[in-house]
Amino acid sequence: MVLMVTTSWFPSGKSAEVGKKFLEVTKKYPDDPSIAKPILRVGVRPTQDGMKVIAISEIQKGKYEEAMSLSIQMLLEYSDIEGFRYEIETFMSGKEALPLVGLAMPK
Repeated sequence: MVLMVTTSWFPSGKSAEVGKKFLEVTKKYPDDPSIAKPILRVGVRPTQDGMKVIAISEIQKGKYEEAMSLSIQMLLEYSDIEGFRYEIETFMSGKEALPLVGLAMPK
């Protein structure tokens, strides 16, 4: 399983604007479980530099490119908000990663 973790940051003063945009974007791009299953739709915390938001999804087998494209399309919707930044990371599960070094997850 591939996990996609999206992290975004924005100035605290833009919170209402980002919140409104989030509601618009989730309407425009509803969840598609055939592409990705949300594990954490949104987690938010304040930092010294503004707000930090994470989202985690499990990508369906063979759907990586489609999931990445969709994530970028969604994040580009925020590009007109000054100070908005984002990063997309992908991770393998332990079950998939351990065999690469000749090990297996405990039962």
